[in-house]
Parts: sequence; C-alpha cells; structure tokens
Amino acid sequence: MTTYAELLADIRVELKDAQATKWSDQSLFLWVKDAIKDYSGWFPKTVDRAVLTMDANNSAALPTDFLQDFNVESPQDTFLEKRPDRPGAKYTTPASPTLYYISGGRLYLDAAPVSECLLTYGALHTIPSNYLMTTTVMSIPSSDEELIRLYVMAKANEQVRTKQSSIDRFKLGAGRRDDNPINLEVSTLMDEYYAKIAERTPGGSISLYRQGRRRK
Repeated sequence: MTTYAELLADIRVELKDAQATKWSDQSLFLWVKDAIKDYSGWFPKTVDRAVLTMDANNSAALPTDFLQDFNVESPQDTFLEKRPDRPGAKYTTPASPTLYYISGGRLYLDAAPVSECLLTYGALHTIPSNYLMTTTVMSIPSSDEELIRLYVMAKANEQVRTKQSSIDRFKLGAGRRDDNPINLEVSTLMDEYYAKIAERTPGGSISLYRQGRRRK
C-alpha cells in the first residue's frame, strides 16, 4: 500500500518540484485533503459491520468518517429496512428492530436491539492527521492515485493563476486584462479529473420492489 510520503513524492514529480522549492508541504497537504474528500464522495471506502453502541433511546452516534449507509443488521445477518419518510406516517414499536433511520449524525432503530447492531457504510478515505504524518498508509487504490495528483495539480495551478492575476492585473471588466492563459490550464486539469471520475463510475440497473404493509 502507498504511504503519504510516496504519494507526496509523486505529486512533486508531477508539479516538477522534486526539490520542494515551489510548494510547501503544508500547501500540498491541504490540497491532498480536499482531493481525498472529493474522491471519497464518489468512491467511498467500505467499512463492513462496524459495531454501534446503542443508548437508551435506541440510537447510536455515527462513526466520524461516515459518508453514507449501505446496510444495517440487528442481529447479524438480519437486515433492517431504511424507514421511508412519509408525511403523516405513524410507526409502532415492534418487539425487535425492523426499521432504522439516520438524523443529526445518529442512527436510530425502531426498537431496542436484542443483541448487536452492525453498520456497513461508505467512509472517508484515510487522511493523515497532519502534513508530518508521512508514514500514514493511504486507503485509496493505487490505480486511482492519478486522480489525487490531478486534483492537486489543478489547485496548485489555480494558486499560480491567482498570484499572476494580481501581478499582471488580469481582471474581468472593461479596460482590464482578462486573457490570463493559466485559466485554461486550470480548467483543463479539473475537467480531466472529473472526466476520469466519470470513466470510473459504473453504470447499472435500479432494482424496484414493493415495500411490505407492516407499517401504515
């Protein structure tokens, strides 16, 4: 698996800054964090069967890296249905959980679990706690590290564009220069990033099913 130090070295090669004379480690770390957060929104890391600690209200705090729910089991191998949001609907309390819903950073069950409650969810990919944690092992697949490099390169060029605009007065408006050539490079890099995201996004079918009548 790739460490943050290895990823950072590859990014500097792409930026032609192997000697770290143009970009600080702090700046690159900030952009890497943004890149991983954006990438995770498209391709989250899967965490299988995380054990939730339920309280007296049949609720539990979601994990700090939670992005989206995939399924909930209580007990294991008994899959709960996500409660539909229907105005005016009333739900009774069954003997054991059958439904769950998520609100305000917490997961709620419609009854007290008879044993454990397990959550399988999409999570934020690993981000080092700070720019000095270079030994952190990244969870993004090696085949997708290109996307992180592209995102960072776009952000780095965006900073160059901003500085150059200030120096050369590239500003929009009558009588001002608006022909900054770096604009095109920044847009091209970010467009390439999202194009490659689209290439990796699988198609598929949507399964439709009729919900049971156990709730009114």
